[in-house]
Amino acid sequence: MRLLEADPDLGRGLDREQARQATARLVARVVDLPRGAWRPRAQRNGSGEPLGLLVIDGLLVREASLGAHPSADLLGPGDLVQPWDDGEPEMLLPRDLAWSALAPTRLAIIDRPLVLRAAPFPEVFATLMQRSARRAERLVVLQAIAHLTRVDDRVHALLWCLAERWGRVGPDGVVVSLPLPHRTLAGMVGARRPSVTTALGQLMERGLIERRAAGGWILHGSPPAAAAREAA
Repeated sequence: MRLLEADPDLGRGLDREQARQATARLVARVVDLPRGAWRPRAQRNGSGEPLGLLVIDGLLVREASLGAHPSADLLGPGDLVQPWDDGEPEMLLPRDLAWSALAPTRLAIIDRPLVLRAAPFPEVFATLMQRSARRAERLVVLQAIAHLTRVDDRVHALLWCLAERWGRVGPDGVVVSLPLPHRTLAGMVGARRPSVTTALGQLMERGLIERRAAGGWILHGSPPAAAAREAA
């Protein structure tokens, strides 16, 4: 797969000639995942271990569990991941990691040969670093959301946070077309699944969200922080 054709944003810092050269040189192997559980170890082969995987299309969920309390993380197009163990022993806080694809997902393999071919184009690496920084910022926001006292406030804030990346403005509100099960939402806000189900019902009763027949949600009104400022 030509990486810049699949992800044109990677070449945004290149001029026309550089983009042409990079498109021809940056050809990556791909991994296609069906919907369901994914065991990253099965993707490693004798041609060398990849340095990372770039999500081209689809949706991945990573769950980290400490005992019976899983925490969920959502990854989509443009995210760079290293889903395998690094070989270092767990020294202090062991945890269980589980991966699953919520939709058919395509990953580009970022291996050493590809990195060497990309060396003349540092702008590509700069874009990947910027994405990693934005992802770190999103994780901090999710951590702040999980500290809200009420579960319905957490779920409402989470849906608006997801809308920043995956939402689109429609005639009736902001549409978030993500096939997220209640278990995943619960892991993202640090709550139990039944509590999240109850919270979603409360938000629908208050007219703040609406379930889409095709899956996902429609968000009505303003984001929680904006609504609080208006009330003040």
